[in-house]
Amino acid sequence: MIRIFLKRCMTSLLPIGTILFMILCGQAEGQVSRPDQIKYSSWRAKRPHIKQIIIEGNDFISDAEIKGRLFSRQDSFFQRLKSGNRNRVLRYTPNRDTLEVRYLYLRQGFLNVGITESFEISLPDSNAIVRISIVEGERFLVRTSSLTADKSIPFYNELTNQVNRMAVGDPVDPLKISDLLFELKAVYANNGYPYANVNQVIDTALGVGNSVIEFITESGPLVHFGEVIIEEQNNYAPLLAEREISIKKGEKYSRAEIIKSQRNLYSTNLFHSIHLGIKEAVNDSSLNTNPDFYFSAIERKPHFVSLNTGASQDSAQDLTWDFSAAWGKRNIFVSRRTELSYTSRFVSFEGFKWRPLLHRFQVRFTEPWFLKLRLPLTLTGRFEPGVKSQKGEYRTQVWSLGLSSRKEWSRQLFALISGEYESLNIYGVAESEADIIRDQEDISIRRKLTATLVRDTRLDKFIPRSGSFTTYFAQYVGGFLGGDDSFVKFEFSWARYQPMVGPIIFASRLKSGLVQEFGNSKTVPTNDRFYLGGANSIRGFNENSIGVRQFDTTAYNPPVVDTVNIGSRVYLIFNSELRFPIKWKFWGSIFTDIGNGWEKISKIHPDQLLFSYGAGLQFISPAGPIRLDYAHHLENGFYLEDDRWHITILYAF
Repeated sequence: MIRIFLKRCMTSLLPIGTILFMILCGQAEGQVSRPDQIKYSSWRAKRPHIKQIIIEGNDFISDAEIKGRLFSRQDSFFQRLKSGNRNRVLRYTPNRDTLEVRYLYLRQGFLNVGITESFEISLPDSNAIVRISIVEGERFLVRTSSLTADKSIPFYNELTNQVNRMAVGDPVDPLKISDLLFELKAVYANNGYPYANVNQVIDTALGVGNSVIEFITESGPLVHFGEVIIEEQNNYAPLLAEREISIKKGEKYSRAEIIKSQRNLYSTNLFHSIHLGIKEAVNDSSLNTNPDFYFSAIERKPHFVSLNTGASQDSAQDLTWDFSAAWGKRNIFVSRRTELSYTSRFVSFEGFKWRPLLHRFQVRFTEPWFLKLRLPLTLTGRFEPGVKSQKGEYRTQVWSLGLSSRKEWSRQLFALISGEYESLNIYGVAESEADIIRDQEDISIRRKLTATLVRDTRLDKFIPRSGSFTTYFAQYVGGFLGGDDSFVKFEFSWARYQPMVGPIIFASRLKSGLVQEFGNSKTVPTNDRFYLGGANSIRGFNENSIGVRQFDTTAYNPPVVDTVNIGSRVYLIFNSELRFPIKWKFWGSIFTDIGNGWEKISKIHPDQLLFSYGAGLQFISPAGPIRLDYAHHLENGFYLEDDRWHITILYAF
C-alpha cells in the first residue's frame, strides 16, 4: 500500500518538477514578440525595466505625441517614484500600447494602420527596449456626409445639425462617427422613438480624401410613457420620489426626461443609489409602445452627523482654519431638512501664532419644493456671541436671519438669490465708547439682498481644460431694508480655458467690480470696498495691498507723510496663464496679471494699470492643485518694483 501511494505521488509530481526544471534552465536572450513568452534565468529579471522606447515608421504623428499616449513609460528616477509598473514590461503591455497608438491614428483617418510591438531583453541588468513599428497606410478624409431619414418628422433639422458636424476635409474618424450615431439615436429617443435604427455607410471607393459617409435612420414606432411604479421606502414617503420624477403617464417618451429625473432624485441627497428603468414585461417579445417604469433606491439614513476641519485663504486674511460640527435630519415634517451647526475659526498672525476669529451657532431649515415648485427655500438663523478684539477691549455680538434659494435651468446655468437681516451689539465698553469703536473699526449693520448668476461649462473644476466660467454678482445693501449704510455692489468675472498643443492649456480671465453709495450714505464703508493683490488676483503684491491710497499723518509724532490703503470703488483685472504638465502630478505655469483699483470710473487711466509676471509650480493633490507662484511686478505710482512668493490651494481662476 505504501509503495502504491508513493508511486502515485511521484507520478503526480513529475509534470510539476519538469516544468520547474524547464523554467530554471530556460534561456532569456534575444528578441521576442510577446513578454509572456520570455523565460528568465533569475527572479530579478521577472519584470524588466523599460530602458528605451523606439518608434519606427511614423511620418504623420511625432514620436513625442505617440510616447505621450503609450501605457509604457521609459524608466527614470521620477517614474520609479510613482505607483504602478508602467516603466516595466508586463503581460498586458503590448495590448495597451498598440490600442493607444491605434486610437491616435484612427482619430486622424488612418483606417488601415498596422502596429506591432516587440521587446529586446538583455541580462543581467533586466532592462528592455520597447520597439513599436507602424505602417500608417492611407489617410481618408470626408468628401461629403448625408442623411437618409423621413423629412416629415418635426425634428429633422436636429438630425441634420448632428450630421453636419462631419465637415468636408475632416478625417474619417470612426470614434466621431460612433458618437454621431449615438447622438442621432438620442435625438430620436428624446422625441418619442427609442426603438429607432441608426446606421452608417462609409464609401472609400473614390480614393484617398474622397470618402462619402451616409447616415441611414428608421424611426420605428412612437412610444409613450406608462405608469411609474415607486417601491415603498422605509424612511421616506413615496411623495419625495414621485415629485422629483418628471416623466408622466401618456407623455411622449423622452430619454432626456429620464436622465433629468435621475439627476433630480440624486440631488435630494436622500438616496445612496437609485434605479429608474422600464419594468420588463413577462413573456412578451414585441416592442412595448407604452412601457411602465419602476423606481427603487437604497436610502440614506434620515439622521446625520458631520465633523469638518480645514484651512483656507479668504479675501481679508492670509490663512484661516475652521472647525465645525453639525447634526441634521433629512425628513422632518415629511420632506423638509433641518441642520444645527457650530463653527469656530482661527486666524494665523506673526508666523505660527493663532487667535480666535469667529464662533458661530447656526440653524438651517430647508423647504425643497416652495409653492409646489422645484425651488428650494432655505431659512437660516445665525448667532455669533463674538470674540474679544485683538487688544481684548470689547467683543461684537451678531445675530441674523436669512432666506436663500437656488434656481437651476441646467447643469451649466443656475442662479442664487438671498436676503439677510442683521443686528449687532458691542459689549465690554460704555455705549458712548461703542459708537466710537464702530466708527473707527468700520463696524456696521448689513441688511442686504444678493443675486448671483453662474454659467459654468467646465468639465473639470480643479484642472479645467476647456469651457468657460462666468459669474454676475449684484448686491443691494441698506435702503428700505434699514441698517447703517446704503450702497449697491456689482461684480463680473469671465474665465476662458482653451486647449493648445497637446496637453497645454491657455487660461485667461477678465474681472471687474463697482460699488456705489446712495441715499443718506456719503461714502462706501471701508470693509465693503475692493482690495486687490495676492495669490488670486494680481500676483507679486501682498494680499489686499492694492487700492486707493490716501495720505495719513495721524499715526506719527512728529508727522511723517505716508499713505494708507482705503480700498477701491471700482476695479479691473486681466489674468492670462499658460499651464502645462511636467512630471507625474506636477504641473507648471507662466502668467501675467494686469489691473488696479480706482475711486471712481472717471479716474480709470491705462497708465495706472499695474503689471506683474512670473511662473508657478503646482502639485495636483486629491483636494486640488497646491500652488507655489513666484511673481515680479513693475514700478508704478505708489508701488515700487518688487517680487513675492505665493503658496495656496487651487488655481487663481
